[in-house]
Amino acid sequence: MNRFRLITGMVLALGLLPLISRATTVIAPDFDSLVKQADFVVRAVVKSKTAEWRRDGRNRHIITKVTLDVREIIKGAPTLPLVLEMLGGRIGTEEMVVEGAPGFIVGDEQILFVRGNGRQFFPLVAIMYGQFLVTHDSSSGQDFVQRSNGSPLYNVKDVTLPMTAANAIGLPAPRPLTAAEFAGKIRASLAQRPVTPPANAN
Repeated sequence: MNRFRLITGMVLALGLLPLISRATTVIAPDFDSLVKQADFVVRAVVKSKTAEWRRDGRNRHIITKVTLDVREIIKGAPTLPLVLEMLGGRIGTEEMVVEGAPGFIVGDEQILFVRGNGRQFFPLVAIMYGQFLVTHDSSSGQDFVQRSNGSPLYNVKDVTLPMTAANAIGLPAPRPLTAAEFAGKIRASLAQRPVTPPANAN
């Protein structure tokens, strides 16, 4: 199998897709920035994914379309059905991998901070920092949140930790955040944003 691995800088250098982001490295956002930068935030199940060849001038590359079954809209108003389009994927013996980009497995439930879908090479805020996995705990019956690297999310402050770090900031809570708690904190972050007064306000 032929595998072509890309890092973010290579994507920029090769001009594979028009990019909005000016940076070539991923900067971990804090929680409020993560919420603010997202066009919308959804809780969804991965329904299907398909890869196809795409040509951009002289360059040919693989893109993957991920179709989501949206269970909850936490922020914004996404077009439904929601299909995310991202650089990379596999067709036959050809594979293109974007280093650091999180994966999507059919059947997985996730909370996604989506930005620039169809306009950026990867449509999540800060790439791997914009994906959170929802896992069901059969013993408690609750749905808990994990970061894209599989580490439990105990506190929203932990979203800024490097993906190589397994430790929480400070002492971890007795259990990870539930999906409902995480969604509530996202909405609370939205609610506390300052409201710009009308231009004619005194």
